[in-house]
Amino acid sequence: MINVIGLDIGTSSVKGVAVGPKGERLSAAKRDFTYQSPREGWKELAAEDYLETCGSLLRQLESAGSGEIGAVCAASASGNLLVLDSDGTPLTKIINWQDRRVKEEARELLKDICAEEIYKASGWSFDCQTFPLAQLCYLRCHQPELLDRGGMICMSTEYLYWRLTGVWGVSGSAGTPSFLLDQRTGVYNRRLLDILGIREDRLPPVGETGRILGRVTREGAAWSGLPEGMPLVLGSFDHPAAAKGAGVLQEGQMLLSCGTSWVGFYPVKDRDRILRCGALADPFYAPEGCWGAMVSVPSVGERIRNLVARYLGDGEDMFERFISLAGESEPGAGGLVLDLKEEPSDTLSGDGGQGKSRQPDTGVDDRIRSFPSKHIARAIMEGTVRLLQAQIERLAGEGICAREAVMVGQPSESALWLEVISQMTGLRVRPGKGGYTGAEGAALTAAEAVG
Repeated sequence: MINVIGLDIGTSSVKGVAVGPKGERLSAAKRDFTYQSPREGWKELAAEDYLETCGSLLRQLESAGSGEIGAVCAASASGNLLVLDSDGTPLTKIINWQDRRVKEEARELLKDICAEEIYKASGWSFDCQTFPLAQLCYLRCHQPELLDRGGMICMSTEYLYWRLTGVWGVSGSAGTPSFLLDQRTGVYNRRLLDILGIREDRLPPVGETGRILGRVTREGAAWSGLPEGMPLVLGSFDHPAAAKGAGVLQEGQMLLSCGTSWVGFYPVKDRDRILRCGALADPFYAPEGCWGAMVSVPSVGERIRNLVARYLGDGEDMFERFISLAGESEPGAGGLVLDLKEEPSDTLSGDGGQGKSRQPDTGVDDRIRSFPSKHIARAIMEGTVRLLQAQIERLAGEGICAREAVMVGQPSESALWLEVISQMTGLRVRPGKGGYTGAEGAALTAAEAVG
């Protein structure tokens, strides 16, 4: 009996499933990453800690069921930079995509390239502060010797694959958050590499999602628990993997993925339509099938957590209490309206997770606290959905619409969340496979690759 493993390497954790030959889930597990912030706005993770977290999960999943593991595939949120020496020794920590160390370095280095040119090539809007392109600009300005040492420049998922197989590679989908790939050609953007002073042979070769990259080496087997010689399959960005796992493959469908950020993912046949409305583009099943259009409410999961902790109380059962209280309130939250981008919290980054602290406005804070807890809980829910609704309406203006949505992530396990989203957006919303849908999609990719 042959089983497969699918991983979903997210921003805050890695999730995984072991799936049997008939598609049955044999096991599911999760491990959290522990980031450090040595300076204000920095968010990084030691490479060995990252490997141990992923390895611990792989060892648990490998022992599930009675069959042999036939392949592994990882989907990932990606966008986390790592620079290595020529012998593969990490020269930096893994720099998370949310890291805010970059100030004006990217704008200065890339001043001769307009934002529209970067967007048309990469399919993603570039804010000049986050993701590997901005972080590489920072290193070029402040630590150029790291980029000139001759080693590989990669993201965290490619490093995991290399440590398991000794082979470098990245898919066009997983590589998109680096901003270094040109989606139109499927190769690296030469103009950006020249500005950064990086040779293309120092970046992982680009391949197709679903291609077998390599096989687990003896060394990789020793720390991961995977069988030596087992194939590793190139995966995609996490939201396309979740769409695959949820069966969201055609125009008129939408995946709503609710994690650190809330992302709406739409299959769209014409990439130009995606760019005209300013959404993010993913290769997905292009060119034969659909591209993926993505709209995001960044870091909204953290905003929800901070507001719940501030106004409703912290603790292990905080989210269960939050959902229960919201269920006691009627639509409209008793007249309380919260803008999650603006409402105060001394534990909340006032710029939506950009690392700038602020003190709460006492008057606004008192106004919120004057409402019963049930209305505050409902208002947090409705404020979240309003942010999502604004993104949905932006796509609808270009004719990118959905009749139904499949919701995945932890909030999808709550019937109330599904009800509130359906009421406010008019979409038919049904739950997917919970928080492991992305891992299920990666497992399906692994199974297809080995037949």
